Amino acid sequence: MKKANIIIAILLIIFGSYYAYLTSRLPTRNLPNTLGIDFMPWLLVVCLFILSILLLLNTVLGKPRERFDPKISLKEGLGIIFLTVFVYAYVQVMYLFGFVWVTPFFMAVLMVMTGSRKWKEIVVLAIASPMVIYVFFQKIFQVILPGGIFF
Repeated sequence: MKKANIIIAILLIIFGSYYAYLTSRLPTRNLPNTLGIDFMPWLLVVCLFILSILLLLNTVLGKPRERFDPKISLKEGLGIIFLTVFVYAYVQVMYLFGFVWVTPFFMAVLMVMTGSRKWKEIVVLAIASPMVIYVFFQKIFQVILPGGIFF
Protein backbone atom coordinates (compact mmCIF):
# COMPACT_ATOMS: atom_id res chain seq x y z
CA MET A 1 0.00 0.00 0.00
CA LYS A 2 2.87 2.34 0.79
CA LYS A 3 4.46 1.86 -2.64
CA ALA A 4 1.10 2.37 -4.38
CA ASN A 5 0.48 5.64 -2.51
CA ILE A 6 3.91 6.98 -3.45
CA ILE A 7 3.36 6.09 -7.12
CA ILE A 8 -0.12 7.64 -7.13
CA ALA A 9 1.13 10.82 -5.43
CA ILE A 10 3.94 11.22 -7.98
CA LEU A 11 1.56 10.57 -10.90
CA LEU A 12 -0.90 13.13 -9.52
CA ILE A 13 1.88 15.72 -9.17
CA ILE A 14 2.92 15.07 -12.79
CA PHE A 15 -0.70 15.30 -13.95
CA GLY A 16 -1.16 18.49 -11.90
CA SER A 17 1.92 20.00 -13.53
CA TYR A 18 0.56 19.24 -17.00
CA TYR A 19 -2.85 20.64 -16.01
CA ALA A 20 -1.16 23.79 -14.67
CA TYR A 21 0.71 24.16 -17.97
CA LEU A 22 -2.55 23.89 -19.93
CA THR A 23 -4.25 26.33 -17.55
CA SER A 24 -1.48 28.89 -18.02
CA ARG A 25 -2.15 28.82 -21.77
CA LEU A 26 -5.86 29.71 -21.48
CA PRO A 27 -6.82 32.92 -23.27
CA THR A 28 -7.88 35.96 -21.28
CA ARG A 29 -11.55 36.76 -21.87
CA ASN A 30 -12.70 38.46 -18.73
CA LEU A 31 -15.70 40.65 -18.23
CA PRO A 32 -15.17 43.59 -15.89
CA ASN A 33 -15.42 42.71 -12.19
CA THR A 34 -15.62 38.96 -12.79
CA LEU A 35 -13.34 36.03 -12.20
CA GLY A 36 -11.41 34.92 -15.24
CA ILE A 37 -11.98 31.68 -17.06
CA ASP A 38 -8.77 30.37 -15.51
CA PHE A 39 -9.87 30.83 -11.88
CA MET A 40 -11.43 27.40 -11.39
CA PRO A 41 -8.67 25.45 -13.17
CA TRP A 42 -6.03 27.20 -11.04
CA LEU A 43 -8.03 26.44 -7.90
CA LEU A 44 -8.19 22.77 -8.93
CA VAL A 45 -4.43 22.72 -9.64
CA VAL A 46 -3.64 24.14 -6.20
CA CYS A 47 -5.96 21.65 -4.47
CA LEU A 48 -4.50 18.75 -6.46
CA PHE A 49 -0.93 19.77 -5.58
CA ILE A 50 -1.73 20.22 -1.88
CA LEU A 51 -3.52 16.87 -1.62
CA SER A 52 -0.84 15.04 -3.63
CA ILE A 53 1.97 16.43 -1.49
CA LEU A 54 0.04 15.59 1.68
CA LEU A 55 -0.45 12.02 0.43
CA LEU A 56 3.24 11.73 -0.39
CA LEU A 57 4.38 13.16 2.96
CA ASN A 58 1.89 11.10 4.95
CA THR A 59 2.97 7.92 3.16
CA VAL A 60 6.69 8.54 3.50
CA LEU A 61 6.75 9.97 7.02
CA GLY A 62 3.72 8.30 8.59
CA LYS A 63 3.26 4.76 9.73
CA PRO A 64 0.80 2.47 7.93
CA ARG A 65 -2.58 2.50 9.63
CA GLU A 66 -4.72 0.20 7.58
CA ARG A 67 -4.71 -3.01 5.65
CA PHE A 68 -6.11 -3.10 2.15
CA ASP A 69 -8.56 -5.87 1.34
CA PRO A 70 -9.22 -5.93 -2.42
CA LYS A 71 -12.28 -8.17 -2.09
CA ILE A 72 -15.67 -6.61 -2.79
CA SER A 73 -18.75 -8.29 -1.39
CA LEU A 74 -21.75 -9.04 -3.56
CA LYS A 75 -23.79 -6.42 -1.71
CA GLU A 76 -21.15 -3.75 -2.35
CA GLY A 77 -20.86 -4.71 -6.03
CA LEU A 78 -24.61 -4.58 -6.54
CA GLY A 79 -24.69 -1.23 -4.73
CA ILE A 80 -22.09 0.19 -7.12
CA ILE A 81 -24.01 -1.11 -10.14
CA PHE A 82 -27.29 0.29 -8.78
CA LEU A 83 -25.70 3.67 -8.07
CA THR A 84 -24.22 3.85 -11.58
CA VAL A 85 -27.56 3.02 -13.20
CA PHE A 86 -29.37 5.40 -10.82
CA VAL A 87 -27.08 8.34 -11.64
CA TYR A 88 -27.50 7.66 -15.35
CA ALA A 89 -31.30 7.55 -14.93
CA TYR A 90 -31.18 10.77 -12.85
CA VAL A 91 -29.39 12.61 -15.66
CA GLN A 92 -31.80 11.28 -18.28
CA VAL A 93 -34.90 12.14 -16.23
CA MET A 94 -33.46 15.60 -15.54
CA TYR A 95 -33.81 16.33 -19.28
CA LEU A 96 -37.55 15.74 -18.93
CA PHE A 97 -38.38 17.40 -15.62
CA GLY A 98 -35.43 19.65 -14.76
CA PHE A 99 -33.00 19.94 -11.87
CA VAL A 100 -35.40 21.36 -9.28
CA TRP A 101 -38.02 18.63 -9.63
CA VAL A 102 -35.78 15.57 -9.95
CA THR A 103 -32.99 16.29 -7.49
CA PRO A 104 -35.06 15.90 -4.27
CA PHE A 105 -35.87 12.30 -5.23
CA PHE A 106 -32.24 11.66 -6.13
CA MET A 107 -31.03 13.09 -2.81
CA ALA A 108 -33.57 11.08 -0.83
CA VAL A 109 -32.51 7.80 -2.47
CA LEU A 110 -28.83 8.62 -1.87
CA MET A 111 -29.52 9.35 1.80
CA VAL A 112 -31.37 6.06 2.23
CA MET A 113 -28.55 4.20 0.43
CA THR A 114 -25.96 5.68 2.79
CA GLY A 115 -27.88 4.52 5.84
CA SER A 116 -30.05 7.43 6.93
CA ARG A 117 -33.34 6.23 8.40
CA LYS A 118 -34.76 9.44 9.88
CA TRP A 119 -37.56 10.24 7.44
CA LYS A 120 -38.08 13.81 8.61
CA GLU A 121 -34.38 14.52 8.07
CA ILE A 122 -34.45 12.86 4.65
CA VAL A 123 -37.48 14.86 3.48
CA VAL A 124 -36.19 18.20 4.79
CA LEU A 125 -32.68 17.79 3.38
CA ALA A 126 -33.87 16.33 0.09
CA ILE A 127 -36.10 19.36 -0.50
CA ALA A 128 -33.88 22.06 1.06
CA SER A 129 -30.59 21.07 -0.60
CA PRO A 130 -31.72 21.49 -4.21
CA MET A 131 -33.42 24.76 -3.31
CA VAL A 132 -30.23 26.13 -1.74
CA ILE A 133 -28.23 24.93 -4.75
CA TYR A 134 -30.78 26.57 -7.05
CA VAL A 135 -30.60 29.90 -5.23
CA PHE A 136 -26.80 29.94 -5.19
CA PHE A 137 -26.25 28.90 -8.78
CA GLN A 138 -29.26 30.36 -10.58
CA LYS A 139 -29.74 33.60 -8.67
CA ILE A 140 -26.32 34.47 -7.17
CA PHE A 141 -23.81 32.96 -9.62
CA GLN A 142 -26.22 33.28 -12.56
CA VAL A 143 -25.48 29.77 -13.80
CA ILE A 144 -28.38 28.23 -15.66
CA LEU A 145 -29.33 24.87 -14.18
CA PRO A 146 -30.89 22.20 -16.42
CA GLY A 147 -34.54 22.76 -17.09
CA GLY A 148 -36.80 20.02 -18.29
CA ILE A 149 -39.02 19.62 -21.30
CA PHE A 150 -42.14 19.37 -19.13
CA PHE A 151 -41.22 21.94 -16.42
